[in-house]
Amino acid sequence: MKKVGLVILMIGLSFSLFAQSGKLSEEKRKEFEAQKIAFFTQEMELTPEEAAVFWPLYNEMQQKLRVENDKIRNLTCKKAKDTPVVTEEQAKKNLKTVLDAEQTVWTIKKEYTDKLLKVLPAKKVWLMFEAEQKFRHQLWKKMENKPAPGQK
Repeated sequence: MKKVGLVILMIGLSFSLFAQSGKLSEEKRKEFEAQKIAFFTQEMELTPEEAAVFWPLYNEMQQKLRVENDKIRNLTCKKAKDTPVVTEEQAKKNLKTVLDAEQTVWTIKKEYTDKLLKVLPAKKVWLMFEAEQKFRHQLWKKMENKPAPGQK
């Protein structure tokens, strides 16, 4: 029961980090990562031995996914004033870039799921997917009620 309280406290702290500013300082990012590690480790019921093999693979996967997701975000999250009217040719190029990046995301997830299944039981790999959803949901829910940076 104490572990659950600790994890809830850590998650609450992580949400307050996002509320303070739009960007995370290196210190806040490390704190957030520590809270994420605690949350996932508990949700997945990882033993210390399992955690030692899981986290390097998971972090490697996340780094590769971040590169692809940044490609998508860079094209789809631009403000209208930042981009002139998109030509037909540019739209085709953008669509190809986004679809290629999404395909690469799927390939990375498949590759790392296979790697994780070699070192963890399938149940714990499945719990990783659930933990990601829960963590993201809790983060969004907490941020929902916070004003955007610079707004009151």
